Amino acid sequence: MPLPTLQECQSALSNCLADGSSPSDESIQTWRQLIQRCLSHGTSYDDNLLSSSSPPDDAGNNAEVLTSRSKEAGGVLSDSIEWYLRQWWSQQHQNNTTDGSDNDNHVSAKVQKQLKDDPVICAVVESLWLVGCLLDTEEGNATTQVKKGEGLSADATNSDGDKTSKVPYQCLVNIIKDLTSSRNWMSDGKNGDDAMETDENSQPLIPIASLQTTLELSLLQAANLLPNPPPTTAKAKAMKARAGGKAGGAAAAAVADDTPVDFVHKKLKKMNTDMYYRQHKFNLLAEESEGYAKLLSFFVVGISEGGTVGKDGVNDDSEDSSSKEARKYVRELIGAFDLDPNRVLDLALDALEWELNEIITSQQAKKSSSKGGANEELGFDTINKAMSNVQNLRVVNTLLEIIRELDGNSSTGRAIAHLLGFKYHSYHNRAAKLAAVAAEKGKDGKDTSDKAGSGNDKNTSAPARIYPRSLFISTAFLSAHGLVDPHNLLPHLNSTLNLIDTYKTHTTTTINRLKKLGVVSLNSSKADKKDAKDDAADNESADRDAAFRNDPIIGVFRAYLAMGDWDRPVAFLAHATVPEFDSAVKDSDGDKMFSAMELAVLAACSLSESVGADVCAWVASMIKNLYNEGGNDGKSSRASILPLLNSPFPTETPLSEISSVLRGPLSTLAASGVIRLAQPLYIKLCQIYNKKLTLAENKVEVEIKCIDDNIMSVLSTFMVPSLSLFPSDTLLPKELWSLLKKLPYTLRYNLYSAWRKPGLEKGTLRSMLPKDIKSGKIPKPLGIIESEIETGIAARYVLKRISKENIKDMGRQLSKTSHNNPLVVFTDILAKIESYDNLILMMVDTFQFATELSLDVMGYCLLLSLGGGDGGGQRRSGTKMGGLNTEQWLASLETFTGAFYKKFPDVELRGILIYLTARFRDGESSELGVLRSLIKTAGGYGFVDYDSTASLSELQLDGRCGSRLLKRETSSFGVVDNINRKASQHLRAVLQGGDLGVMMILLLSQMRLKILYTKAGSGTEHVKVIGNTYDDCEAVLCLLLEFLSDSSDDQVTGSSTKEKFAASMPSLEDLHTKYGLDAAVAWMLCRPLIRKSMFFKDDNKLAGNASQKVMPAFLERFAASPDMTKSCEKLLPQGAWKNITQAMFQAFYSLSIYDILCPEERYNIEIGRLKKEVERLTVLQKGGDAARGQMSALAAAAAAAGASANEVRLATTFTLVHREELDRLKRNVDQLNKDFQRQQKRCKFVTSMLESQKEDLIRSGGSDGTFASAFMTFCIYPRCFLSPEDSLFCAQFIKVLHRMRLPGFSTIELIDNIVNAATGSLYSMTEDEAGNLAIFFNEIWKSVNSWRYDNDAFSTELKGSPGSKLSKAYAEANSIGDHSITDGITHDDFKSIYTQWHNKIGVSSIGCFTSSEYMHTRAALIVLSRIVLVYPTQPKVGDKILKSLSSLQSDDNPRPDIRATAQGYYSQLTKARDEGMWKEENIAVTRARQEKEKAKAEERKKNLALQHENMKKESEAITREIGDGGRYGRDRRDDRGRPDDRGRAWGADPRAHLQRAPPMNVSAPVFTPKVGAQRELGFADRREHDRRGGGQERDVYVPPNRRDGPVTRRQEEGRGERRKRSRSPDHGDDSEHQQSKRTRGEWAPPRRSARR
Repeated sequence: MPLPTLQECQSALSNCLADGSSPSDESIQTWRQLIQRCLSHGTSYDDNLLSSSSPPDDAGNNAEVLTSRSKEAGGVLSDSIEWYLRQWWSQQHQNNTTDGSDNDNHVSAKVQKQLKDDPVICAVVESLWLVGCLLDTEEGNATTQVKKGEGLSADATNSDGDKTSKVPYQCLVNIIKDLTSSRNWMSDGKNGDDAMETDENSQPLIPIASLQTTLELSLLQAANLLPNPPPTTAKAKAMKARAGGKAGGAAAAAVADDTPVDFVHKKLKKMNTDMYYRQHKFNLLAEESEGYAKLLSFFVVGISEGGTVGKDGVNDDSEDSSSKEARKYVRELIGAFDLDPNRVLDLALDALEWELNEIITSQQAKKSSSKGGANEELGFDTINKAMSNVQNLRVVNTLLEIIRELDGNSSTGRAIAHLLGFKYHSYHNRAAKLAAVAAEKGKDGKDTSDKAGSGNDKNTSAPARIYPRSLFISTAFLSAHGLVDPHNLLPHLNSTLNLIDTYKTHTTTTINRLKKLGVVSLNSSKADKKDAKDDAADNESADRDAAFRNDPIIGVFRAYLAMGDWDRPVAFLAHATVPEFDSAVKDSDGDKMFSAMELAVLAACSLSESVGADVCAWVASMIKNLYNEGGNDGKSSRASILPLLNSPFPTETPLSEISSVLRGPLSTLAASGVIRLAQPLYIKLCQIYNKKLTLAENKVEVEIKCIDDNIMSVLSTFMVPSLSLFPSDTLLPKELWSLLKKLPYTLRYNLYSAWRKPGLEKGTLRSMLPKDIKSGKIPKPLGIIESEIETGIAARYVLKRISKENIKDMGRQLSKTSHNNPLVVFTDILAKIESYDNLILMMVDTFQFATELSLDVMGYCLLLSLGGGDGGGQRRSGTKMGGLNTEQWLASLETFTGAFYKKFPDVELRGILIYLTARFRDGESSELGVLRSLIKTAGGYGFVDYDSTASLSELQLDGRCGSRLLKRETSSFGVVDNINRKASQHLRAVLQGGDLGVMMILLLSQMRLKILYTKAGSGTEHVKVIGNTYDDCEAVLCLLLEFLSDSSDDQVTGSSTKEKFAASMPSLEDLHTKYGLDAAVAWMLCRPLIRKSMFFKDDNKLAGNASQKVMPAFLERFAASPDMTKSCEKLLPQGAWKNITQAMFQAFYSLSIYDILCPEERYNIEIGRLKKEVERLTVLQKGGDAARGQMSALAAAAAAAGASANEVRLATTFTLVHREELDRLKRNVDQLNKDFQRQQKRCKFVTSMLESQKEDLIRSGGSDGTFASAFMTFCIYPRCFLSPEDSLFCAQFIKVLHRMRLPGFSTIELIDNIVNAATGSLYSMTEDEAGNLAIFFNEIWKSVNSWRYDNDAFSTELKGSPGSKLSKAYAEANSIGDHSITDGITHDDFKSIYTQWHNKIGVSSIGCFTSSEYMHTRAALIVLSRIVLVYPTQPKVGDKILKSLSSLQSDDNPRPDIRATAQGYYSQLTKARDEGMWKEENIAVTRARQEKEKAKAEERKKNLALQHENMKKESEAITREIGDGGRYGRDRRDDRGRPDDRGRAWGADPRAHLQRAPPMNVSAPVFTPKVGAQRELGFADRREHDRRGGGQERDVYVPPNRRDGPVTRRQEEGRGERRKRSRSPDHGDDSEHQQSKRTRGEWAPPRRSARR
């Protein structure tokens, strides 16, 4: 190391002299480093240790260099210390006024004594000792060869090896000599430089005494620092001579004097012998009793009387002076009376124990008087508060100082540990002796009792407490103040409690008990054994409590914990109870050590509630300032005698620091379940954490970076799971939710996951291995498991009994069970919903009684059931039958998801949406129904969705052409669902946040291609499965796009939906190039924004905002511009733009069906319908005669539905529901009128806009026929398959262009391309695409049929128009004259073209019917079913289609859905044929077919009559064979209309509808109910009898004739019900039957008759 400079040393020493105070540890450490550098430079001790044993070749040169370096190092050290001593002496001289009477020798001795304890000097001495030990590696006699003078010994240079090994050592000796040289550093400088040279003030730099007491003897001798021995006397010489003579030899002749080393060795031996072996006191009990009397009097009274009298006669009350005087007084007593210090120390310990006990007893007395009871003896509150509020600290602090001095200021307190150990042994032996005597008395019986009955019974009985409380407290108090190491007490503590083994046994017993919870035993012997086991468990618990109360380790731990520390008491407990703790400490394994500490305190808290209460109190004491900032009680005269180990947190303590300290205790409280006893503490902690989690401005959630591992650990191991341990209440979940709602949902879901793991209820027990149970390593606290099991039992009890009738009462009970364990209840509910979807609405209504925390947990459970979260395990399949249908569980969860979030829109929704986004990113489509249900139900957009395009009616299609309100009114045929506007807005806001909605749109758009071209798994999916998945994806995409782009609620929410949508949506070019979407889909995504920019001015004018002429910035990217034109060029191949213009392309893809077609008829019909409803409700509101008929109809409908009288009355009353419905209808009428007018204006505006662009839509040379094929390929075909609206738009756009008589637009050639494409596409399309094609083709074929069969329509619409003109190539290919090129086709030409189209469609359809592929047949049936009224029109093709359907309708067809669809289409087709839709069919053929069908109908009628006659004859034959059978034996089918012997028809019998059947035995016993009325078993209910008109004379039941046989209730009811059951029952009949079915078997007492 390099030699430090003198300036460096002086700088370091100046820091040690700062302000005359004791130097800091940093300054001393810096000075030590400089000393080590000097010694390393002067001795090279570090290099010498690292070098090999062989000497180097240049040893001589190295010795010389090292000698010179030692002189340099000694000079630097000496000069630095001299400078320091001069500065130090200057400070001492200024601060102290020396008495003139003191001589110089006295001053010098005093200075040397002060320097001996100086930290700077001590650092030098310790460094010299350390280097000396490192260099002293030679034999002990090596140092004797060194000469006393400076320089090297002559012998040391004899060999290279000796020289190399002894040179560093000699260098160190030289440095020591420099440091011990005398220098005049005590001069004050007043007498000039000469005064510094005088020997009177010269002192060694390092006190010789310090070196003599520290350095080794060899080093002291080498440095000539050992004292010279006294001269040997003559007597001593003679004795040595005699000893030498006995030994013989010449050595006895010469007797040399002792060397200094010999003299020191002799002196040390004498001192050790005198210290350890000499007996000074021959009678230890013979001390003066007066000394102990004075000592005890001083300990008990003298210290507490006040201060002592100082030298000046003034009473000195300062604590330091009092302590010093007290210690001095004790020393004087020991010296004056020759007292044993050990006994004095024992008396001091007793005095401290008594003083502490008095402090705690007084505090306990105050509490018991104020609260009316006494606290538990070793309670944390009692001890901690008593020691925190002490009136006089002098006594305790003085006793502590006396004890510390008597123990020799030892850091471990070994003497104190032994004395305390003797006390523990004494109490233990006394208790054992008393217990033995008590046991002996019990064995001997009466005689021993009599002998012991002399009055000593009380003293000889077994003690309730072995160790006094004060002993534990004093032990803990001394340990807390560092006077004794509690670990040294462990050998003296006789603990009989094996904590860990007891805990493992307790764990195993508890697990076995939990496994039996909920198990019903019908065996009485087992029940008796269970009671016996419960009694044994109670006795075992009582014994365990007694053992804990008398265990010294637990007692010391509890008292130590009350001192305010946590880690040290827990470490003591772990050392005493956990065997692995010692090995962990030896191996320095921190994790293993902390695990042992956690296990120890967990076992103690689990087995003893008192210990757990102490831990709760410790946590409460730590947070008292946080919860109550004004925690000071204002008593300034009182102070604390507790050490400052873990003081309460200041109010400004950050949450991370609080969590790092409390995470261990709080985790223990939750794991042991003791927190259930401290509900106020849990509430305080929730409020503190809620207060500390501050939110940023305009934020509702805390940032994730603010939640560190400590905070998360407290939340996951204590806050959330502890809720399960408390009784089910709403207060605690509310407090917890106020904290959790500030966390991001991801952290909340992580907390719920930790709460749930590793399973719920008994799932955790089943997942545990036997070795885990035996080891006590439980993955989930047993208290939480027990609470979950009890909650699950209670929840299932309620779920078995819940119904629509008791939904309120049972719903409240079910929600109450979920307050403390929502995971258990909701997991069970979702499991039942997966199997029984009829529970969905009931459960959603039940959740209105749940807390906000429970609802948030419900969202997490729902995500977990869908497969999200970290549920683990294999993901369930969402489809069945090879992916054809959705599984029952997933379908139920889809419905429940929509209903739940509609009812509770504030529940966290981002988790499910992000999970769906991740699934869509992976290409998984099974969860499409979840998003669909959310948008339909929660978002209120069910009117946009559809089951399949083939199921859409003409009414619904017309409604989809109009406004949003018209869609809503026509989607369900006038039945409008209630919409939760808040839920819809919340769902839209979540989808708009973070671009989540647009992200899902892009993923769905890309997933369409993945479904078609990506192979799923290793197998091959059926084409129907692929088609259905593709259709679902397309439908959800359109639904989501419509939902996100809807701006109808902008006035309510005050935000622009279009603006947010535009901010997230990429440009048209990016959608095509970057995201890989085809042109049609890219335009579909951007169309809402493009239309908004296109009609911006027109919309503002209609909305009354004509002043706003500047387009918003968010629409500029989507407005028509040169950039948009360039973007469009990239969407199609370059060759396509030769046939299609940019104007045509942009006009086609920018507009929607709303812009070109206004469904006027549908508007008028819906407005008229709504007006009628308004009139009806208005009449009902006014009442009177006008409303009487309407009220009668309502009453009849309610009665038919099985309503009660009250319900019928409510149904005919104008209620608030009617008022809301009336207001809605009026608003809708006004809104539809406005929408109708606006759409009319929009259509006119678009038509005029297209007229103005007429010349730019088609190129001038577009009559060559290429435009039709290009327009069909790049425009019509891609768009018509996207949605029903797009297919309608394509058809209507063609009609608009045709009506515009657009030059170059050949309608005939375009339709020809459409027919060719449609007939080919039937073999490669999905069901929804077939439905879209059918809608498009139906609209086109309507016009084609009118042109074919209506000459006027052909003349006005087609003849002579540009659409009728053909290209030369098309005319030549179809053998049409040249006139079709210039003038257009004639009607005859069109007939031939029509026949070609008709045959193409027929051939393609028949080919699909005969195909073995499912989708071919399915697509053809869907298309033909839609166009059945317009196709076929030629009988030849129609007959072939009917013939091809015969094989599809047969029972041999293995596809039932195809068979049913074919049968339906066959019926529609034959009906259309019969109604004359086959316009080219011959009249004679039609009449012949009608006659044939009429003959078949007559034949069927005759066969039915013959069959009925045969059945009647067979019935009569059976009657003759078995006899009449009496009244009840007749054939009821024949006798139903014939009157009986009383003149009534069988159906008119008043007993036909009795709820009770007559008794089969007329002599049946009579049952007497408690109400007092007698009735026969099986008697019918009187209420039903009276309601049907039965009189009082029917009170007594008359049995039927014995000849008629027994009559059952089924026979009795069958007579009147048989005709009703022969037809399809209406709603009233079915409800009545169900009600009768429910009451079957229920007994009710008869109604008391007024006539006796």
